[in-house]
Amino acid sequence: HRVPMGQLGGKVILVTGASRGIGLAIAQVLGAEGARLILVAKGSAALKRAAARVPGAVLALPADLTSPTEVRRLFATVRKRLRRLDVLVNGAGVFTYTPFEKTTWKDWRSNIESNLTSVFLTTKAALPLLARSRGHVVNILSISSIQAFPNCSAYCASKFGALGLTRVLREELRPRNIRVTGVIPGSTNTRMKKEFDFPVREEDLLRPEDVAACVLGALLQPARAMVEEIVVMPSGGRLGPKS
Repeated sequence: HRVPMGQLGGKVILVTGASRGIGLAIAQVLGAEGARLILVAKGSAALKRAAARVPGAVLALPADLTSPTEVRRLFATVRKRLRRLDVLVNGAGVFTYTPFEKTTWKDWRSNIESNLTSVFLTTKAALPLLARSRGHVVNILSISSIQAFPNCSAYCASKFGALGLTRVLREELRPRNIRVTGVIPGSTNTRMKKEFDFPVREEDLLRPEDVAACVLGALLQPARAMVEEIVVMPSGGRLGPKS
């Protein structure tokens, strides 16, 4: 399970939403570069399976990131077990694709809490550790953070909010030498593609490893440089029903 010292050797990196999709791909890429990974997701069985697919030193910690109590407990464990944190990657999230009139209160809360509140809670809890290491926060956002899509009211609202939060954090944390990067991918080949009500071809989508490569590139910048935002899209542009 060991990997040679890579470009991220000695770095401790926590990745949320790490049990599948983009989060898992990010963990795999960063682990291959020698980072010590803390993988976080809600389901412990899926997280354990994911951890077995990530190279290097891996600690899997299940947590519900919409719960302030569980987030506090998570970071208490990180402080106790590892005593440091260099990078926080906020990759957890959900996606609801339904017309506004059919969007339920449960749908709304699920998107806002998973995609926005979790970023608030984890980043706040990580700040003391990140300030010590002059660390880096990477938020995995969405093209739905900057473009409106029909049938995505709850999702767009949560992702627009997450982009706004990311931009405020960047300005507030600059004086503390904490870098903040927003990664804004277009439609990616994850479970999300099954939600659409129109045909989707895999060749029209990004792959999770494309997004992971963007994260790695941002983390490898010298301390004098910050990649503030990365927009990465499928070459064919945004998805939608073909007319």
